[in-house]
Amino acid sequence: MRPAAPPLPGTRVALPLTADAAPVGPGDDDLRASADHGEVRVIAVPRRDLAHDRVLAPALQPVADALLVDVRVAGKLVLPGAWVQPEVIERGTPLSPRTVRAEDLRPPAVVLGDGSQAVLAWGETVWPLGLDGNGPTVAIPASARPDPHPLSRLRRLLLVATGRRERVGVTLWRQPDFEVPWQDVRLLRQAAWWFEIAQVPRGMRYAEAEAHQGVGRARRR
Repeated sequence: MRPAAPPLPGTRVALPLTADAAPVGPGDDDLRASADHGEVRVIAVPRRDLAHDRVLAPALQPVADALLVDVRVAGKLVLPGAWVQPEVIERGTPLSPRTVRAEDLRPPAVVLGDGSQAVLAWGETVWPLGLDGNGPTVAIPASARPDPHPLSRLRRLLLVATGRRERVGVTLWRQPDFEVPWQDVRLLRQAAWWFEIAQVPRGMRYAEAEAHQGVGRARRR
């Protein structure tokens, strides 16, 4: 049997967030009023949509087989970008597609490499972290490494994002005043510091970072 083709950008599914969530139909009306369901939309499949001349940037290699999605709950965008495992889409209730725009491309940030080789990868845009300097090497925790969310972890993340921590067994992190939209929550409480020492311009969004660094869609041909 041939493997199923990756979902197209704009593909959407509904996911129940709690065990007592009522079933939803194929329309959007139920979802706009439901805090118990997440509306997950596929933004990109790296190997197909983010490669240049069929070559994927090194910073995206760890998520080559993941899906980039955004998620709404009760009609509100609560997760502009997340790497998830394909099971998230496969196990959801299909909804009608919704077009993906260029500004919807918001990959989460992850830490790649070790010691003086460590970099902060935000999509294709990479900043050296410069952790060594003249002092000791700073060990970056394994939980800050790229690891696409399975369905169970995405559900917990969405409950935290909507302020329902009492429904979550494990508390995940979000810094509400962080300028960069919803970076990977597994960057722990040092996440703001990683961005500071990497000298990521404050408040810069992904499309602006591409233009600033001359990478991705802004790459000079």
